[in-house]
Amino acid sequence: MYRNRKKRNQKPLNAIDENDTIKIPRHEDTSKDEANTEVSIEFMSSEENIPASQEHTQRFLSQHSTILAATLGRTQSSGRNGLGTSRQPNSFFELVLIRSGVQLDQGDTFVLSCDHVSIVSKLRDIFLRAPGYADKVETFKTGLNLALSSKSKMAQKLLSGCTVDAAGEEQIYQSQNSIFMNFLMIDFLREPCLEVLLNKIEEMATSEDLLSGQAVGGGISLLPLMLAQLRYMTLSHSEEIYKRIERVFNNAHQSARLDIINNAEFVLDASKHDEFVDLLIINYSSNEELFHMTTVQTLSNLSLSPGVQSRLCGRILEFITSGCCPETTMPHCIRLLLNLLKTDTDESVRQLIVSLREIFNWYQGANSNLANDKKSQLELFEFLKLGLIRSQRFYQLWQRSISGLRSNAFKSFDLIMLLLLIDVNEDNSMYIENILRRRIKLEYITVEILEEVKLHYPHILEQNISILMHLLHGFMREKNRAVSDFAKSAYGMLFKIFDSIQKSILKKLLELTCDKSANHLTTTALNLLRELQCKNPKGVQNCAMLLIPLLDRLSDLTLSQTRLAMDLLCHVAFPDPKLTECVQLQEQIDMVVKKQLINRDDSVKKQGIIGCVQLVDAVGRIESNEIQPDDFVSRVDNIDMLQGRGKMASNLIIITQSSIINNAELMALFFEELANVFYDRCTNNENSCHLDKDLVIWLCEVMTFRFQSIFVTEDEPDTIKGIQLEYQKNINELDDSNIETETEVLKIGINISKLVLAPKNQASESIYVMAPLFNLVSVLHNLRYQYSLESINALLGCAIVLPKFIDDGNYLAIYDNFSEDQQKAVLTICFHTINWMRVTISAFTSQKHPATRSRVLLRLDELIHLEQKVKTLLKHAPLDFVPPPYQFLSNAKQMGAKQTHPNARTLPAGRGEHNETVMDPCAMANQSTLPDMTMRLGPCKTIKNKIDFEHLYSHQEKYRPMGAGIIILLVEQKFTLNYPLESDQVGHFLGLSEFRFLLVDLVQKLEAAVLGQHTDATDADSQLLHVSKPEYLINDLHTCLPEVNKNLIILAQAIDEQMAQVNNVYSNLDLFKERFNYVKACFGLCIRLFALYFAWNEWTDKSHADLLHKSLYMLMPADQWRALRKQTVSKVASQIFDYFIKYEKSVLTLSTTVQLHRLVCSLSKFCDSDDSSQPRFQQAEDTRDLCEKFLRRKWFNFTGNLEKGSQCNIYLDELVKGFLKSSLYDRQKNLLHALKQECMLLNTKDKSLNSYPNFKKANFPILFRGVCEVLVNTLSVQLGVDTDGDRFKLWESTVDLLNGLLNIVQKVEQPRNFSLFLKHSLMFLKQLLQHGVPLLETIVREDPTRLTKFLHELQNVTRFLHQLCCHSKLIKNTAIISYIPSLRETIEVLVFRVKALLAANNCHSAFHMGNIINRDLHGDAITTPVGSIISEENSDEDIPEDDASVDETIMTDEMAGISSSSIRPSTSGGSRSKSSSRSKCF
Repeated sequence: MYRNRKKRNQKPLNAIDENDTIKIPRHEDTSKDEANTEVSIEFMSSEENIPASQEHTQRFLSQHSTILAATLGRTQSSGRNGLGTSRQPNSFFELVLIRSGVQLDQGDTFVLSCDHVSIVSKLRDIFLRAPGYADKVETFKTGLNLALSSKSKMAQKLLSGCTVDAAGEEQIYQSQNSIFMNFLMIDFLREPCLEVLLNKIEEMATSEDLLSGQAVGGGISLLPLMLAQLRYMTLSHSEEIYKRIERVFNNAHQSARLDIINNAEFVLDASKHDEFVDLLIINYSSNEELFHMTTVQTLSNLSLSPGVQSRLCGRILEFITSGCCPETTMPHCIRLLLNLLKTDTDESVRQLIVSLREIFNWYQGANSNLANDKKSQLELFEFLKLGLIRSQRFYQLWQRSISGLRSNAFKSFDLIMLLLLIDVNEDNSMYIENILRRRIKLEYITVEILEEVKLHYPHILEQNISILMHLLHGFMREKNRAVSDFAKSAYGMLFKIFDSIQKSILKKLLELTCDKSANHLTTTALNLLRELQCKNPKGVQNCAMLLIPLLDRLSDLTLSQTRLAMDLLCHVAFPDPKLTECVQLQEQIDMVVKKQLINRDDSVKKQGIIGCVQLVDAVGRIESNEIQPDDFVSRVDNIDMLQGRGKMASNLIIITQSSIINNAELMALFFEELANVFYDRCTNNENSCHLDKDLVIWLCEVMTFRFQSIFVTEDEPDTIKGIQLEYQKNINELDDSNIETETEVLKIGINISKLVLAPKNQASESIYVMAPLFNLVSVLHNLRYQYSLESINALLGCAIVLPKFIDDGNYLAIYDNFSEDQQKAVLTICFHTINWMRVTISAFTSQKHPATRSRVLLRLDELIHLEQKVKTLLKHAPLDFVPPPYQFLSNAKQMGAKQTHPNARTLPAGRGEHNETVMDPCAMANQSTLPDMTMRLGPCKTIKNKIDFEHLYSHQEKYRPMGAGIIILLVEQKFTLNYPLESDQVGHFLGLSEFRFLLVDLVQKLEAAVLGQHTDATDADSQLLHVSKPEYLINDLHTCLPEVNKNLIILAQAIDEQMAQVNNVYSNLDLFKERFNYVKACFGLCIRLFALYFAWNEWTDKSHADLLHKSLYMLMPADQWRALRKQTVSKVASQIFDYFIKYEKSVLTLSTTVQLHRLVCSLSKFCDSDDSSQPRFQQAEDTRDLCEKFLRRKWFNFTGNLEKGSQCNIYLDELVKGFLKSSLYDRQKNLLHALKQECMLLNTKDKSLNSYPNFKKANFPILFRGVCEVLVNTLSVQLGVDTDGDRFKLWESTVDLLNGLLNIVQKVEQPRNFSLFLKHSLMFLKQLLQHGVPLLETIVREDPTRLTKFLHELQNVTRFLHQLCCHSKLIKNTAIISYIPSLRETIEVLVFRVKALLAANNCHSAFHMGNIINRDLHGDAITTPVGSIISEENSDEDIPEDDASVDETIMTDEMAGISSSSIRPSTSGGSRSKSSSRSKCF
């Protein structure tokens, strides 16, 4: 009945739009759960920190796990709705999903009624139970294909995560797995689904309409979601997937390609990664396309073979160095390079380091914005840091690479890497610190490298600034000048660069000032603090309270250090009016200074004087302008006329004077300090403020009146204590216009003799106060009258009350007839007279009036003659004579150390040390007046003083230093080669003696300023009285450089002419006459002046660049100055280098050779190898040739005798180091060949080498030590250089040279040579163990003959070392015995490793070990039983060919030791263990 029923009346199914959703109302609690679920989803999806800059369609591409990639689909909870609310299925595909528990109409995700395992089980049951299994699968495949179409909304649901709302569960949770993954878990659905997926991927990637449509519609691209599903099939279908992906990639559009690249890490099997990279290289010919950010990130995560990785490294290197790499991509390119560390072989890691260095060296020279991109720079170095952490080999090889860099190869990047190395492994910081310290000592690294670091890597430097600060803190403690100067300059630069670390730097420096272990360290730290305050006052002012503890440290400081500390503190407490004052510091300083002034201890009182003077200077500086001519007639008769800070300063002066009124030395120190402070500030514009003009006027009038009333006299001199006095040396002359009005000026004189012979009771009238007080008066007149001394110019040439016999031609005989007390008094008068002349000459050199300048030169001539007389008188003076003090900075402890020994009269003449003992006036008064002895003596021959041309002054001739104003005489006065000057030339020209006098004083000042604490402390303090800051002197000296250079040319021409006359015979007696000795001495002083000037360490500061440039080009002819101004410092310095090199033939003294060598070395530092006119290596070669020429000449002193002694050896040592510095093996080989031929001459008494005539047997170790050092240093440098050639030649050459040294040691038996040879041989053997033994394994297979020869030559050295140790133990030479334990251990390890190496290559018979007879150096057997083990290769057998069956594993040191012990043959004494052999070796 029902079979024939028609179904026409059956109601058709309603059409359902699958893209439409049914909105079902939810309960209130359900919405809350939905909101909570959505929030948690958003939180989980944001955990991976996806870059915001990434495109919307690519936000999946950088994920690294399957879970995270699947979460990128938009999901939300559906609430707990029953299945009854779901819409009806529209196809078999939808029916299957519904029956398996999937809700189709819940928002943008599928809602599952059970977990994925249940879903898969239900799907499998549905297909297995359904009839027509194969048809159902095909129907399902068709439905899946339609569901994955681009227009279907179900596609996104299928490929993204779902919501699990299982029955019976209280919580709805989000699943990261897609429904499509469930299909792939069913074996019979896997292939159809994969086919559909691959087809859809190809369709999506190759269709531009689909991609653009999704982009316009705002939807999420389906291609990344489809690619993400392939990760589940990677292992099982790798071939099929790669072939389809390759085809798709070749035809895909650019955006689709990026999607494929982004998912390649998970989609492709690891075995296909290399092929995929080849595919990329083929499709992307240009580096810009290949190294897109997405591609680089993917390539970094692929598993690539070493070959492919190397190809990529080459492309990356080309890409970055071409300048096309964006700053944001560069860190990831470096990360890709670091994948080479996966191979972890020496060759690959070494090549990686070379590539990285090449990239960063290019970057430093390119105009890149990486320095400004903080994020990229930090990310870049973070990748490098991770590489150092993960790979120990990378860490070690990088460290070794930096330690072996050549002098000009060390860049700012290497410094940053050293900081990273320390950051990664702090335990290795000491080794890295030594790398830097050694390179700084050799001056391979200068402070300019910090400027480069700041320019190129500012952010990473700031990140690691604490490590750099720690290094600099250690460098500040170094006694080596180059290292400490580097730290000082670095601190100054960092203080200026980073505001954030200013407090840290000040704390570090204050910590150094409190370090009592090293006095020089305190001085260095105080100097640096003062420099920081001058260059960056605002920065220091902000940290003023940190300086208060420095006041508690004053009691431990010396007086010169106190001056620095108080200078700093006072100018911080009372800064420039534009800055804020520190009231707390002002109160503390005022309290401390006043307590010091009332202290009874002279040393503490001196500190109070110094502090008060600095306080006066800081408080009194309130004027913005100097004193004007309108103020010249102003008067300040009373202190009450002063106001404000000017009155405060005047009160401090009065308080200080009242506290020291009874002590002449303290009074002299007070005047000296005031003069020095006022002079420095007025001649050098340190700041914009000047002293209060009323204070200057008041103080000038008071001090001038005091000087005139005490030291100027018009009384007729008489005889005191048997010494007849008279007015002498009056050179004042009156003009015709004032001859009637100022004739009284000619009658005045300086009463020096009377103040010495009959001193007054008041300390203010002591002779010690005279010179310091006049110095203060002259400085105050310069301040008040705008550098005019016209009102006191009569004091320059006025008469001096002196003993009458001083100008007598028979003065020495008269002096010898005086008593000892009279002789001491006469010498004291002469010393004070010389100091008076020096202070007046220094004051009036700045005056331009011709008559005044003439009197200055006349007084200078008298000064030189008087000093020569005193030099003669000192040889006849009592042994206990002590010169009067010329400076008053000595502490009580220092004075006690300088007191003359009670038995000083038993010492030879000239050995007495300087002290500050004041003559007792009572003892002089008790002596009876003796008659004049000059009339009882007959005439004698004219006294001819013997001039010391090496040293102008002896240790007893301690005079007051000249002022820096004498530089004007060198600039403005004409120079002549006459000696002595003609009578008409005196007062108008500088002769040889005058020129030498001025140069000696300037050189001493320059040494004190440039070398600082590295010179004698007392001399440095005395010279720095007039040069408080080196830059002041440097700035003044540059004006006289052209004139000194002109005079140098004149002197060199005179020397060359004289040498031509004597046919270049250096021993000709004409070269040692007095006038020509003056020429040689002046020539040497000129060279020395230039050497010191350009050795100033502050030239590296860019603020002095213009001064350096000007100083250099001013040494060239004036007509070239305009062109030279346009050239760089480097090019000008290169020309000056060539200019001074040419003076080699004019050098006739050994001391001048050293100065010339130092000068050219300093000039070469200014020459940049990339910018100079000649390469740096050529300058180094010229310097070595210069030293070689000097060493091959025979040197004579000024008396015509051969140079010898300790100072001569010091000079020779410096020349040897300059000659051998960075010498190659050819130069070393030629030198050793010459020494081997000539060294037998040294065994003859008083014989020297023919090639190097200054070396005899006594000082031959100087030359031998230089050769040993350069041999080891060259080996170390070459080991750090990466070369592709035969590296075994390096070891063969070194052993050959070592045997040459052995030959010399055996021919010349010099104990010092023995210890030198042993020490450096030990260093060579350690290098061989570390770097050479691994190389022997290659040689034993490639060329056994070379290895045999090498080991035999090495055996010669070790056998001699054995004999030397046995001989030293026999004669108990402790200097060599101390090396024996280390040498024994090194040779044993070497023997065992060589034995293991030969055994590993089946060469047992080529190696034999046994006992040898202990012999001395002459080959005689030593009867004392001393056990010994030494290696001995069998010379009768050749090493056989390689055995291919031998395991060629390289053993470690421990393995080598064990193997050698196990395979060592038995000896006659039976088998011994390794420990027993070590104990009995040697």
